[in-house]
Amino acid sequence: MERLAAFLALSLASGVNLYLAVLVAGLGQRLGWIQGLPGELSLLGHPAVLIVAGLLFLLEFLADKVPFVTPIWDAVHTVIRPLGSALLAVATVAQVPPTWQVLAGLAAGSLALGVHGTKMGFRILAHAAPDPAAHSAISVAEDLGVIALLWLAFKHPAVAVPLLLALVALLCWLLPRVLRGLRFLAAALLGRLRALFGPARRAGVSSGVEAELLLQDPGGASAVLPAFALEAKGAGRFRKGHLARLPAGWRFRHRRLFRTRWMDLGDTAPRVDQGLLWDRVIFPGAQIFLVTRNWSSHLG
Repeated sequence: MERLAAFLALSLASGVNLYLAVLVAGLGQRLGWIQGLPGELSLLGHPAVLIVAGLLFLLEFLADKVPFVTPIWDAVHTVIRPLGSALLAVATVAQVPPTWQVLAGLAAGSLALGVHGTKMGFRILAHAAPDPAAHSAISVAEDLGVIALLWLAFKHPAVAVPLLLALVALLCWLLPRVLRGLRFLAAALLGRLRALFGPARRAGVSSGVEAELLLQDPGGASAVLPAFALEAKGAGRFRKGHLARLPAGWRFRHRRLFRTRWMDLGDTAPRVDQGLLWDRVIFPGAQIFLVTRNWSSHLG
């Protein structure tokens, strides 16, 4: 139970802040705050390791407080954090056969990469409103979370393991949604640039979508444009699809669980709230979709 708690805690914490995880584990072992740390991790308490980890943590602490510097820092650590987590995991399970050590390293690296991707996605999405105070608060909360997670894992492993497994399940649920948000943000930024520097184009629709539109309504669609669901029953947040204005009314086409789904939005014209990077298209019943600026001109 102690090794499982240490394995999960170090894997998850490394994905958030590798240097702080090493620093907390090393200091805790050296000062006697942490008991039961696998002997193979005794190297973390070496003064040289603590000094390097402390300096790197200080550098990351400062980088995390500066808007637009954080994404660059996180991008550089896309390889470092999973690799560091894998090495810590191998040391944690050093007593098991080599095959299981390799599997543990792969699992820890994957967990750290998932946490890192989720963290990076949240921070990039937060840069849509670059508030230095908010970024500092998020960074401090992340650091406190790492310390609390490691303390709980080493002090109360029986309590920590169910919590850590729940965090892994939450990560599996959350990561796809964050990736969809990043996809939308990238499309919004690119759409804004196209709206500023290039002529508006009609939305390109594949032949498969055109065939589906004809099946939905033989009269065809007078407007089809890419859109992302924000508040739409039956479609996940930031789910990409197409808004289609058919003779029978508006519909939203999207794919979910490998199936094409159609959402009937009625025949009432939507209200459009213009924004800097995207427009909000609001249908009756508070069904809200986001359209990038280069496509919003086709709503009329």
